Amino acid sequence: MIAVEKIQEVRYLKYVQGLPIKEIVRRTKLARNTIRKILRSNETKFTYERIKTTGPMRAGIMEVIETWLKEDQKEKRKYRRTAYRMYDLLKEDGYEGSYETVARCVRKIKTKMRIDREAYIPLTFSPGDAFQFDWGDSYADLEGKRRKIYLAITTLCHSRRFYVRAYYCQKQELMLDAHNRAFKYFEGVCRRGIYDNLKTAVKKLLKGHHRNLQERFVRFASHYLYEPEFCSPARGNEKGRVENKVGYIRRNFFAPIPKFNSLEDLNSALLSFAEASSRQKNHPDIYGKTCYEIYEKEKETLTQLPAYDFDCCREQHGVVSPTGLVMFDNNKYSAPSEYVGATVFVRGTSDEVILSFGGEEIARHARDFNRGRQMFNPYHYLGVLARKPGALRDGMPFKNWNLPSVFETYRKLLNEKYDNGDKYYVGILVLLRDWPLKDVAGALRKAISLGIMGDGYVLSALKKQSEPEQEAEIIDVRKELQIYKAQQMPLSYYDTLLRKGEKL
Repeated sequence: MIAVEKIQEVRYLKYVQGLPIKEIVRRTKLARNTIRKILRSNETKFTYERIKTTGPMRAGIMEVIETWLKEDQKEKRKYRRTAYRMYDLLKEDGYEGSYETVARCVRKIKTKMRIDREAYIPLTFSPGDAFQFDWGDSYADLEGKRRKIYLAITTLCHSRRFYVRAYYCQKQELMLDAHNRAFKYFEGVCRRGIYDNLKTAVKKLLKGHHRNLQERFVRFASHYLYEPEFCSPARGNEKGRVENKVGYIRRNFFAPIPKFNSLEDLNSALLSFAEASSRQKNHPDIYGKTCYEIYEKEKETLTQLPAYDFDCCREQHGVVSPTGLVMFDNNKYSAPSEYVGATVFVRGTSDEVILSFGGEEIARHARDFNRGRQMFNPYHYLGVLARKPGALRDGMPFKNWNLPSVFETYRKLLNEKYDNGDKYYVGILVLLRDWPLKDVAGALRKAISLGIMGDGYVLSALKKQSEPEQEAEIIDVRKELQIYKAQQMPLSYYDTLLRKGEKL
C-alpha cells in the first residue's frame, strides 16, 4: 500500500519541478515501476483489495457459531454464550484452532446478522426531574458462607449520584425500604421514577404504556409525590444510567468477592463506597465537576420529604398454632402461649417480624430470609413450662437460651441437693415473666452466697428489692431536748406548795 503522501510527492516532483524518473527514484526511494504506475494512472490514492480466503480452522466452525448465535437471540442477554464460551465448547468437540479465530468468526457473523447493532439516542435530564431504580445481583462471603445477594440501586439521572443497599431477596417491602432509605440519603425526591416492569410494582402489562400497578406501590408513590414510569418490555437500556451503575458496582466493589461479618457490615461498606465514588468521580457530561458537586445544586430542586416515613412492610393475618407459632414468608415465629388459637396481625419489615393482637404488640423477631426456619422466644413458653416442667430438657425454645452463667450454676446446685432439681429450677425461670432478668440473676447470686436453695427465697429477695428503702430520719438531739426544757419557777411557788401540805 502506497501512502497518499508519497503519491503527492512523486506527482509534484514530476509535474511541477519536471524532474526525470531517475532523480525521483533517488529522492523518494521508490522503485522505478512504482513511480511509473503512479504517473500513468493519474490517481491520488491506491486501494488494495484482500483476496477472500477461508482458513482451514474457520471452515468447519462458521455454521456452528451462526447456529448458536441464532439460538441465543431467544434468550436474555446474560444467558447468551460468549465468544470464549463458544471456544470452550468447540474445543470439547475437537477444535484445535485459537480463540482469536473464534472471536473473528463471531464478529463477522454478528455483523452479517446485524446483532448488537442497535442505535440509541443520548438522553438528558434536568435537575430534580427523574431517578432510575433497578436490582442487580452479586455474591459476598457473609459469616464465613458465600451468599447470593441482591443490590437495590437508585440513581439520580442528572447528577449521577447513587445509593445502593444489599438484601437477601427482592420482595416488595424490601424494594420500598430501599426507596425510603435512598430518599433520605438524597434529602428529597425527584418528580419521576423510572423502572423496569417489576412484579413488585406491576401487576399486569396492558396495551401501550399502560400498567395495572400493585396497590401498595401506588400508595408509596402517592406518599412521596412522584410519578412512576416504566420502560418498554425487554428494553432495560431505556434506563441506562442505573444499568451502568450495576456493572460499575460489580466491577469496583465485588471483584474480588468481599468478606463481611454480617449484611449490615456489607451495607455500611457499600454506603461508604457510594459516597466516595460520587465525591471523586467526575461527571461524564459536565466537564471539571464531580457528581457530588452537581448533586449539591440538584438537591435544591428535589421535592421535600413528608413529615413521616411510609410503612414499608408486608401485612397479613395468621393463626397461632398449638405449638405457639405463626407462619410468615415460609418461616414460623413464636407468640406468647396465651394467644394459641387466636388470629394475630403480622407485619414483616426489611429486618423484623412484628406480631400484634387487638392493636397491641405481643411479639417481635428478627426476620429470617431462609426457608423452613423456626424462630423461638423462650419467654413466650414460660407459662406452658410452669405446667409442664418436664419439657425443659428437650424443649426447642430452651435449647439455645443464652442466660447468665449464674442460672446454670444454680441449676447444678439444685440437682445436687434435690432428686428433681429441674422442677425447682423451672420455678426460677417462671419468675422471668414478671421480673427483669438482671434482678433475678442478682437474687440468685445472693442465694448462692448464702447457700439457700429454693424459689421461695429468690421470690422474697426479689420482692424485697422492689420495695423502696425507708430512709432513717435524722434527729437533732439538742432541738428535741428543747421541747422538754424545765421551766424555773419562782420561790413563792414553793411556799404555796408547803401551805397546801399543811392543810392536808
